[in-house]
Amino acid sequence: MSKEAKLSLLFISLTILLMAALMSGVIQSSHWSIDKIELDAEFRRVNTEQIRIAVATYPERSFFKVNANTIRENLMIIPWVQRVTVNKKWPNSLVIKVIEHKAVAVWNKDKLLNENGEIFEVDSIDDLTALPHIQGNNQISQQIWDKFIRFNNIVKNTGFDITSTTVSNRGGWSLFLSNGMNINLGSQKMDAKLVRLTDTWAKLLKHNGQTPKYIDLRYTNGYVVKWPQSEIDNSQLAQITGNNNG
Repeated sequence: MSKEAKLSLLFISLTILLMAALMSGVIQSSHWSIDKIELDAEFRRVNTEQIRIAVATYPERSFFKVNANTIRENLMIIPWVQRVTVNKKWPNSLVIKVIEHKAVAVWNKDKLLNENGEIFEVDSIDDLTALPHIQGNNQISQQIWDKFIRFNNIVKNTGFDITSTTVSNRGGWSLFLSNGMNINLGSQKMDAKLVRLTDTWAKLLKHNGQTPKYIDLRYTNGYVVKWPQSEIDNSQLAQITGNNNG
């Protein structure tokens, strides 16, 4: 008999023995049960007790019968959990890696965004009200977050940050800054219009000596400014700064 044939016969024999062991319940006995969890995680919101309970809800303990995907699904239900991997480690362990969401903004008043612009829900956001507040269409949350970051980086040149914004269904942006000022950004050439504002910011403040209450950037060649207690209406200012571009 050739060497290859002997190896094939040995493999078949081992397979038969393994199947026989499974059928007889030897491998499914308590000698092969999972009784250890190796946890890889840095917790801020999730705790080990939540992990333990989620694993305990899965009744199977046999190393060979435990379904790692089912345990993963149980762990994904825990608030603040973004991603989970679950692997079995011979002879009696589960290796679990948990990554939490990092909240970067309050979304539509009662939900949160993570750093990827993904929406997630938690039991309470009471301790997160200092985060930027964004209102917009759930279907484009990632695009909105990307634009928010860009716009905020530009606005920082004024010395302030965006604290809240509303994005209409037609794509129009309204910004509120940390100094209380409201900016109507519109929906066209938004980056360029914000740059125009920041480039003229120092001159604007020097001209009036106070911080504007409202700025309308929806113009081709300039912008409308409303000062606190200003008696000049927007139509007069629009004639000075340029034609409305919508």
